[in-house]
Amino acid sequence: MLLIGIFTLLGFIIVLGFLSNFFFKTTGIPDIILLLFLGLLLGPILNFVDPFIFEDFSQAFSALALMILLFESGLNLKLYKVFKESPRAILLAVVGIILTMSITFLFARFLLGWDLLPGLLLGAIVGGSSSSIVAPLMRKVNASNNIATLLTLESTFTDALTVIIAIGVIQLLMQPAMNTFYSISHVIASAFSIGSMSGLLIGIVWLKILKALEGESYKSILTLAIVLLLYSFTESLGGNGAISSLMFGLVIGNAKTISHILRSKEEMKTEKEMKEFHSEISFLVRTFFFVYLGVIVAFNSLYIVLMGVLLSVLILIGRIFAVCLSSINDNEIIKNRSLMIIMLPRGLAAAVLSQLPLYNGLSNANIYLDIVLTVIVATVIMCTIGVFIFSRSKAKNEKRGKS
Repeated sequence: MLLIGIFTLLGFIIVLGFLSNFFFKTTGIPDIILLLFLGLLLGPILNFVDPFIFEDFSQAFSALALMILLFESGLNLKLYKVFKESPRAILLAVVGIILTMSITFLFARFLLGWDLLPGLLLGAIVGGSSSSIVAPLMRKVNASNNIATLLTLESTFTDALTVIIAIGVIQLLMQPAMNTFYSISHVIASAFSIGSMSGLLIGIVWLKILKALEGESYKSILTLAIVLLLYSFTESLGGNGAISSLMFGLVIGNAKTISHILRSKEEMKTEKEMKEFHSEISFLVRTFFFVYLGVIVAFNSLYIVLMGVLLSVLILIGRIFAVCLSSINDNEIIKNRSLMIIMLPRGLAAAVLSQLPLYNGLSNANIYLDIVLTVIVATVIMCTIGVFIFSRSKAKNEKRGKS
C-alpha cells in the first residue's frame, strides 16, 4: 500500500505541475504559487508528508535544480543577442543586486538585529529575478525583442551572480577571520572564471563529440550526464558549477554560431529534440522542488511572514531605482520602464539558495527560509498584478490607436 501511495503522489504532482504550467501560459499567473501551496498542504497543513525524510538528499536536490535551471537557460539563449544586449543587461543585473543587498542589509540590521554578513547573505539570496518566470512572461506581454532579450538576460545573469555572491558570503561567515573585501572579491572572481572556462571548453569539445555521434540515439540523456559530470568537475577545482552549467548550455545551444566562430569545416547544429528533452527535465525538477519547499517550510511566526512582505515592498522600491539608473540614455528602455520595474519575481535560484544557511549550520536558518519563500510569493504576486495592469493598458492604447 505504501508503494501505491508513493506512485499515486508522484503521478499527482506531475499532473498538477503540467496543469499549473498550462495555467501559467494561459493566465500569466506563475505556477510557483500553486506548487508551493500543494507542498504546504502535503506538509505543514495536513502532515501527509514528513519533511525530515528529505534531510539526507535535500542538498543534492537543490544543487540539481539550480544546475538544470541554468543549463536550460543557456541552451535557449541566442549568442549574438547576448553580445548585443549584455552590457545593459549586466548593468541592470549588477545595479539591481547591489541595491537589493544594501536595502536587505539595512532591513535585517534594524528590524531583525542581524550583523553585516547575515544581512548581505539574505540580500544575495533574494537579489535577482527568476529567468524561469520572466522569459515566459515576456512572450505573453508581447514585449519588443530588445526589451524581452534584455530582461531575459538580466534574470539569467542574476540567477548566476546571486549563486556566486551567496556562496562567497557563506565562506566568509564560515571563516570570519579573513579580510572581507579581499576574500569575497577573490572568491567571486575565481569561481566565475573557473566555471566559465570549464563550461566553455567542455562545451566546445562536446559539440565535436555530438557531431561524431550524429544519427545515434540517446544523445540528449548523454548530454545531461555531461552536465552532471561538468558540475562536479568544476566544483572540485574550486569553481562555480552553476556558472559552468550556464556556459555549457550557451555553447551547446549555439552550436551553429560557435562552429562559424571556430571556422569549423563541418557545421554543427543544436537539435530541436535536445532542447525539448531538457525543457521537460527542467519542468520535472522545478515541479518537485517547489512542492518540496512547500513541504519543509515552517512559517512558525506571523511576524517573520510580515517582515518578508515588507522586504518585498523594499525590493520593489530598489527595483525602481535600478531600472531608472540603468535606462539612462536609452529611449527604448525609458519607454518600457513600467514593464521592466514589474519584472522582479524571485523564483528557483532564491529558493535553492535559501537552503544554504541550513546546510552550513548557520543561526536563524529557518528564518532565512521563511522570509525567502514569503518574498518569492509576494514578488510573484506583485509581478502578476503588474503584468495584468500593463496588458490591459497596452490593449486600451492599441484600441484607441485603431479608432
